[in-house]
This record gives sequence, C-alpha cells and structure tokens, in this order.
Amino acid sequence: MTALPVEGAAVLRLMESAAPFSHPHDQNDYDVGLLLSSDPGQPHAVAVLIMPQDGTRLAASCCANMLRTFPNIQTVIMVGIAGGIPRPDDPDRHVRLGDVVVATEGIIDYGHIRETDTGPVLRGRRGGGLIAPRLLRAATRLRAGERNGSRPWEELLGPAVPAEFARPAPGTDILRIGTHHIDHPARPEPAPGEDMPRIHYGSVGSADVLMKSEQRRDALAGQYSEIAAVEMEGSGVATATADCGRNWFMIRGIADYAASGKNDIWHAYASYTAAAWTRALLGVTPPLVELRDDDPALPLVAPAPENDVVALLGRVPGDIDLRAVWAGAVPELPEPGLPLFADVIDLYHYLAGMNARPGVSHPAFRFVDWLGHLLAGDPGPALRKWASRQSRTGVRAPLPTPGTPPGRSGMARPSLTLQITVDGLDRGLCRITPYLQVASGPWRPEPDEPIVTQVGGLAGETAKLVAAAETRWRGVADRADIEFLLPVGLLNTAVQWFDGPEILGESRPLCLDYSVSLRSLERMREVRIHRAWSHRWRQIDQQPFTGRVLWGRGSAAPDDLQRWRRELDGDARYLVVVLSEPPGTTAGDAELRAALRAGVPVVLWDQRIPRPESGTLGLEHLSAEPGRLPEHTRAARLDAVQATPGGRAHYGRTVALLWDDADRPISERGAVA
Repeated sequence: MTALPVEGAAVLRLMESAAPFSHPHDQNDYDVGLLLSSDPGQPHAVAVLIMPQDGTRLAASCCANMLRTFPNIQTVIMVGIAGGIPRPDDPDRHVRLGDVVVATEGIIDYGHIRETDTGPVLRGRRGGGLIAPRLLRAATRLRAGERNGSRPWEELLGPAVPAEFARPAPGTDILRIGTHHIDHPARPEPAPGEDMPRIHYGSVGSADVLMKSEQRRDALAGQYSEIAAVEMEGSGVATATADCGRNWFMIRGIADYAASGKNDIWHAYASYTAAAWTRALLGVTPPLVELRDDDPALPLVAPAPENDVVALLGRVPGDIDLRAVWAGAVPELPEPGLPLFADVIDLYHYLAGMNARPGVSHPAFRFVDWLGHLLAGDPGPALRKWASRQSRTGVRAPLPTPGTPPGRSGMARPSLTLQITVDGLDRGLCRITPYLQVASGPWRPEPDEPIVTQVGGLAGETAKLVAAAETRWRGVADRADIEFLLPVGLLNTAVQWFDGPEILGESRPLCLDYSVSLRSLERMREVRIHRAWSHRWRQIDQQPFTGRVLWGRGSAAPDDLQRWRRELDGDARYLVVVLSEPPGTTAGDAELRAALRAGVPVVLWDQRIPRPESGTLGLEHLSAEPGRLPEHTRAARLDAVQATPGGRAHYGRTVALLWDDADRPISERGAVA
C-alpha cells in the first residue's frame, strides 16, 4: 500500500509484469504483478494499492477492501515516505533525508491520547496487528549482510535511479533547530557511500497528524527513544490486518524532518529508496509454500456439501457423455482409465482427490459446473449453483465460462491449420502441411502429408483440404476455424477470401463459413522468444481485460520508430499491435517484426495502401475488445459482403488478423500437444 502517487510509481517501476486490475465491488484500483523472491523460479505475486489520499482511517478502509478483493494476501506492506526524527547528538540513530526506516519494533499511535488538565497525554503504545515474521527474518538477513558490505538495494540506486527519482543535491539536506542551521554528524561505520541511504530499524509513529513542529517531534522522540520516523497510515493498516487475521510490515523513505519549512524536494528519491529496499527484502524472502502434487490432499469440502453433490450426481442421466464433460471441464488433465467414465460419482471423487492449483478453480468444481451447463433440466441448475458456491467459499478462484474461445482455457475448437512454407530455391513453389483438430478438446491436431503446389495455386489446394476436413468434422456440432501459419512474406495475402469447397454447385469465401486467422511461421520456429510470447498470451483472457493496444508509427523518422519499439519491448501489457501499414511495406514490416520479436500475440491491420479513414475507424472499433477479435473480425467480414456490391468499400473486406495462440505450438516434427 502507498499513500501518494509518487510512492506508487516508485514501487511499480521496480515490479515485473505490472498490470491494472479492478473489481466491480471494490472502489480501489490496483496494479498486480511480480517481485522476485529468494526462489528464482517462483516470484512473489503482488497487488499494489495507491490510496486516493493519506490518513489512518482511510488506510484502514482501503486495506480492508483490498483484503476482501484479494483473499489470498498474507502480508500488507506499507511503502512510501515519512518524516524523519533527527538525532544529531547520537550519530548511530541520526536519520537523514533519503535514509530508510524499517518498523521492526512496531508502530506508536501518537494520536491515541488522553486529554488532561495539564494537556494531552499519550495512552501508550498501540502497535496493532502482527508484524510479518517472514519479513522480520528476511530483514535480519539483510541487516547481517550489511555489516559484511552486502547492500543489494544499492544496485537499484546511484546511476540506476530513473531521472524522475534522482537523488537531490546534498546541499538541499538542511537540518535546522528554529532558525539555526545544524550540521549533520559523521556517519558511523560501517557506513554506505555518501550518495547512498542508511537503513534504520526501530519504531514509527503514526497518527492523523501532519507533523510540522520541531518541538512536538522532539518531545515524541524523548518519550519513545526507538522512534525513527512519523507518518499517517500505519496504525490504520495495522488495525485492518489484525481484524482480518493478516500481518503487516512498514518501510519508509525519509523525505523531510517533520518540521516547519518542509518541502517536497526529497519526496521522489525517498519513495524510490523505500521501494528499492522493499524489493531487496522480498528478494531474500522465500515464496509462500504451495502444496506439491505428491502431497496428500486435504478433504475438498465438508461432509454436508459432499452429501449434497453426491445426491445431485445420482440424478444425472445415464446416457451423458462423461468423456466429453471431462474434455470441456479439465482439458489440461490426462484422462483416467475407462472404468471411471462409467460412473459420474466415481469420476467426481477421483477429481476431488486432487490438489488445487494456484489461481485456478478446483477440477472437481469445474467438472460439476460443466456438467450442470450441459444439463438444461434437472439437476443441471442445482449442480451449477453447488459448484459456484463451493468455488467462492473454498478454493476462491472463479469458475471459467463454458464455451470460451479456443486457446483461452486450454481448449481448442475443431480447426484446420495450414502451415505454408516457400521453397528455398524456387520462390514460386510452396509446401502446405495440414494439421487437423477433429473435435473440441486439448490441442492435439493430426498432421497429414504435405502438398507441393505453385504459390498461385494456394487457393485451390486450400479448398480441397477444407473439403477433406469437413468429412472428418461430420457430426461435430461446434463451429470450426481455419488458421494459416504463414511466413512474413505471405502474411498480407487475402487468404480469408479464398473460395471454400464447392457445395451444391456454389463456392463461398472461407470467411463466410469459418473464423479465419493468421499465425507467424517465423515466430513458431524461433523458440528463443516463445517465453515472452507465452507471457503476453496469458493476459488475453484476463477479466476485466487489463492489456493495452499499441498503434503503429507509420513512416515515422527512424528515431521515432526506435522509441516506439522500446515502448513495445518495455511494457508487457501490450497484447495487440495495430500496424500503420500492411506487411510488405517498409513501415508495416518493421512494426510487424518488432511485434513478433516482443511476443505480441495479436496483430491487426488493413490490407489497403494507403489505409482510408474508414479502415482506421474500423480497426479502432475492432481493437476496443481485444479478447473477442476473432468473432468480431468474422462479423465485420460478413457485414462487408452485405454492405455494398463486392463489399470493397467496407473495412471488413480488407481487415487482417494475426491471432497467434501460444498454447497451440507446431514444431517441424508436427503439432505439440
């Protein structure tokens, strides 16, 4: 939690994969992402809340809402700035601007007072809540390492500090008592460099009081010798975490001396030093321990709801296809032996014996929910209600919506993927390798023998392959998709308007009967960028959608194009790129290759040169809902046919979509399940 935008910006600058998040029943806005832990393979999952303003009461309210929205949060860390308590006569405890104070000895609520005839009297220490023991242990490790010269937070400071968080000039760190200037004492050994912060461990004063009084500050320091800083949120957060059974930790960068004449000169740098030390702290903190696959599973639900679902499953019709339910609900799991598919209750108990995975609803709940969706009558609605209730109160992960598009939940619809490569010697020849996904389920397409043809004969061969696929799809109720896995040189080919197979003496363009999308052959082959590709693809399905759309720079100057590429590479939230020109042009090729290299899974463009205003408006309309681009693109193409003769004035006629599912790889040896 942070109280000021500058504090939140400092934290977000040091996070990985930060993305905005909101919840319809929570007025707070969040950013969620990752910070490294002591285990390189398992970072900490972090939610960041920037409060609308400071104050202990508001902090308590915001914290309570955050813990309801993110019920798996274990520790709330308050990160930001504070007023320091200087002690020039005691060099060991003297706090200077830019230093960091860690509240290892708790919080003193100095606003909790008793009014007496002689004036206000503090009612004593009120360090509510529990200081996070995991982080106390990690702070001890950092403190011990510092005595040996190890200060990992300094790697993030000095020349590495972004310009907007730069350390102010030394002459601005002015300490006064009244009108008298006081010299700072020499730093005790072992001391960091003059341009690096000291880390202080002690207690922090907290109250709804903006401290701007040297006398009041020094009186507080005299009463509590271990107090090192004062701020305005800690006591509220400590109270909220105590009420919710969580713990807290506080890290503060010193931005002023809590005295008259205070200013904002050191706010940004102090925010950054606090954030840097926080990152170092979490970097030596082990991640939360998860159940391993071989750990014995705890009972999934209590006996009463277990009896309820068994009774409901006993009313499921005997002719239900349980293998189809399995494929729809838990496609990521291998199928068990056939005997289990003979009894729906046995299949439920088999799934209930598994461990849940982080962030995913338990497979038993998904199985019951999917079964309920397939049963329009009794006991379908009751099964869905049971699964929804258990998922909310048990594993606390939302149930997926049945029927989500391919690649969005590990599922693939029936599809035909045509991998097309151009001959290395005769550029007029190409090879088509078809991969057929026969039915909905896990991605397991069947490769067929390649076909060699002239590039000009692609449309005719495609029609034959689609006709052959339709014979295999006979009896499949789901809509089928067509994908073209193309080299960059062919990506602007209008494959969506290839004629499909002739039916009753008539052939229609493929895009009228199928969702037609493109994929990148070069990226499929370049495994070194698959990790970035997979990372961005995972965000496509987030609800609400938190990704970003980046528009191309067109015929910009080279420097502008380089800045555009740096923006793309530096922000993993860019999931969609809209090209300013189609592939085959200088600008289009440069933008496309940058998007592919960065791992952007979705690329959209208009195939016309130059792009008319109607095309730009059409692309704006489509990119407004990136998660539904395949459906909306197909709808635009259908509209194009009906809009004008030939449909050539409508953007749907010339829109191209690269929808590159990172969960559906194809290697040179065939499809990878």
